[in-house]
Amino acid sequence: MLLNKKFFSLSLIMACIFSMMMMTGFEKSFVKSAHAAKTYKLTMQNMFSLNHPISVAINQMAADVKKQSNGQISIRVLPSGALVKGPSIFESVSMGSIDMGTTCSCYHSGILPVAATAFALPGDPRGVKEIIEFINQEEVMAFFRNAYATQNVFFGAPLVMDGYTIVSKKPINSWEDLKKMKVRASGSIAKALRKMDIPTVFIPFSEIYVALSRGTIDAEISGNHAESFLAKTYEVAKYQTVPYISGAQNCEVIVNQDRWNELPENLQAIFEKALQECSLKVAELFDAENKEVMDKMTAKGAQFVKLPDEVMSRWIKTAVQMWDEELTQDKLSAEYIGLAKKHLKSLGYDL
Repeated sequence: MLLNKKFFSLSLIMACIFSMMMMTGFEKSFVKSAHAAKTYKLTMQNMFSLNHPISVAINQMAADVKKQSNGQISIRVLPSGALVKGPSIFESVSMGSIDMGTTCSCYHSGILPVAATAFALPGDPRGVKEIIEFINQEEVMAFFRNAYATQNVFFGAPLVMDGYTIVSKKPINSWEDLKKMKVRASGSIAKALRKMDIPTVFIPFSEIYVALSRGTIDAEISGNHAESFLAKTYEVAKYQTVPYISGAQNCEVIVNQDRWNELPENLQAIFEKALQECSLKVAELFDAENKEVMDKMTAKGAQFVKLPDEVMSRWIKTAVQMWDEELTQDKLSAEYIGLAKKHLKSLGYDL
């Protein structure tokens, strides 16, 4: 009888030990599974209108990231102005007030001067495709990410659209034609024009249409053909120049650096791939829209005036000279200009 009790006690002890071992293994598995399934919810402030090509691509990117990460990354895209306005997005992402956003580099020139330098360089003959290829070069992408990291911002991907055209009430076939006009321009474009003795005035973007219609200005430089179509300036100034007189406009997706660093490497890889695809999608959508709006404007009486080669050659030469004189005072801007020139020379441009 005593033997049976000892055997029963030993069996009970063995069963308890086995159960504890099994439970410990289960708990380890549970903890491991829970860790693997950790989710990251990000709030993104978009600065573009709902039907804007960038908004279309951004919403698709958010859906792709969620699907490809099996729900571990979830991005809530907020419509323009929901939390902060466009000019404040960079600083808000930097401080962590919002996790990520879309912005244009010209908006944060006061915080990061190189951002303004990289935005639509006057005289830069490169188009959207060439600019995207340039920024995605390992050396250039590292430059952007290191520069933005100084502000606790992760440079996600470029969102590139066409550069600037000149919209005018009379056709422009030479820079001398511009000297007879009151030209609305801003930033580095205005600086380059003044170097060619072309006086400029500044008028807020929202007042351009009225200023053209009233004759306050004769010409304006503020965007590409698609943007002219959206602003309806072709109704009061039917001439637009081709090719564009600046390089592509560089906008971007940015993420708070701390939030980006929280992501495991495998999720960062998924996220980055989706950002790259978004960048290419934006270019594709803009290209299709640009052709469509040019046809629509032509049907409504707009005319596209091709600037002669000698005119563009003089413009590029003057603008590149200005890069060296006006845009290289900031160390990072000087480094960016060096990278841009290196790329231009590799494409066969004689600077």
